[in-house]
Amino acid sequence: MKKTKVYVGGMHCDTCGALITSQFKKVDGVCGVKVDLGAQTAEILYDKREPSVAALRARAEKYGYTVSTSRPAPAGQQKTPLWQWAVAALIAGGLIGLFALLQRSGLMSALGTTSAGASYGVALLVGVVASLSTCLAVVGAIVIAFAETYQAAPGESAASAVVRPNILFHVGRIATFAVLGGFLGLIGGELSLSGRFVSVLTMAVAVFMLLLGLNILGLAPSLTRLGIKMPAHLTAGLDRMKTSRSPVMPLALGGLTFFLPCGFTQSMQIMALGSGSFVRGASIMALFAIGTLPVLFTAGVTASWTRQHRVVVFQKAAGLLVIAFALFTLTSGARLFGFTGRVTPGTTVTTPPSTTPPTTTAATSQRIEMHVKYSGFEPAVLHVKKGVPVVFAVFGDEVTGCTSRIIIPSLNISSDIGPGENLITFTPTAFGSIPYSCWMGMVHGTIVVDD
Repeated sequence: MKKTKVYVGGMHCDTCGALITSQFKKVDGVCGVKVDLGAQTAEILYDKREPSVAALRARAEKYGYTVSTSRPAPAGQQKTPLWQWAVAALIAGGLIGLFALLQRSGLMSALGTTSAGASYGVALLVGVVASLSTCLAVVGAIVIAFAETYQAAPGESAASAVVRPNILFHVGRIATFAVLGGFLGLIGGELSLSGRFVSVLTMAVAVFMLLLGLNILGLAPSLTRLGIKMPAHLTAGLDRMKTSRSPVMPLALGGLTFFLPCGFTQSMQIMALGSGSFVRGASIMALFAIGTLPVLFTAGVTASWTRQHRVVVFQKAAGLLVIAFALFTLTSGARLFGFTGRVTPGTTVTTPPSTTPPTTTAATSQRIEMHVKYSGFEPAVLHVKKGVPVVFAVFGDEVTGCTSRIIIPSLNISSDIGPGENLITFTPTAFGSIPYSCWMGMVHGTIVVDD
């Protein structure tokens, strides 16, 4: 048995390696393939005639991988023109601005797509970003396989041969993500999650997303290096399923992508667990899957999935956008870190020992008011005096899932917020700032204690 080696660019996980292995084995003369993710190489075993590099390249490039006989420069050392970084920054900034605009306008909440506030918007846009990045190349490879397997037979329309299985794939994907995401949220709710636990989960999401963003930019290794892998038998099963013409297979494959070792998916799964609710967990995962739909559906129908130089700008933009979301999520988690009480809705308010019961006498108490809007807390900054009992009136004008509970970590206060007036009482005992936020830390404000 003879062997030769080629360099395969773009592999990020064991599933990528399995895909390359299965494709290279289809080339004439190949008897075996050994993939090394760390070295980004594939060792080709053959008996008589050495396989054509062009044939190997043709098999890999349709899934967005590159094949060469010489070692390419590491991604972090490849020079990217300054104009590409500038355009990528503009694209990422524009998407962040659009996200902020939709959140402030309340349009997404009014449409019922982000009833959990910022976390739902992040889930949807992370899905869009994930579908444009290299981390979902494997899912793209699965839907591209439909184009090879479901070729239109003589007299059969392209819609029934290609479009229908792709639709079934995404129906199965979205439905499974919603149901399993709901169960994750339900499990999180039954665990009576504390603010600190949700904080750790949220910051774990941020770390995952940050690594993903850096990996997309070529500045960090993939999460596979951390041991996040799919079992080999599941990889082999997926490989067999995607070549089946059974009408049930697209539905099953769509559902099984929930378990693929994709950092984006795992980040959203952690967020769903921290939501503490079946509805919120289901919504987070369903919106993430919906966000990936346009690009993956197009890739499956047109059988095109590429990461060539003409889309490098969009990859850079995706990496920058993921890093921005990571920093946003990290900040949200940090706001809850000091709170040890339960944050999931449905519990009674917890107040510190120094709390004074509310009173309407102006001489013995002070009243502050804040309105909960789709765009956030208005006003977000409030002023009180030290040592005087406070009646914090929160008006639930436009309460969403995220703002259905307000947390004041430093005072160990957690209170449900419903329509109308909601009263929270406490007595500030020191000068400074008292941060408060929604139960997920996404929407926040500050109570300033003056003299």
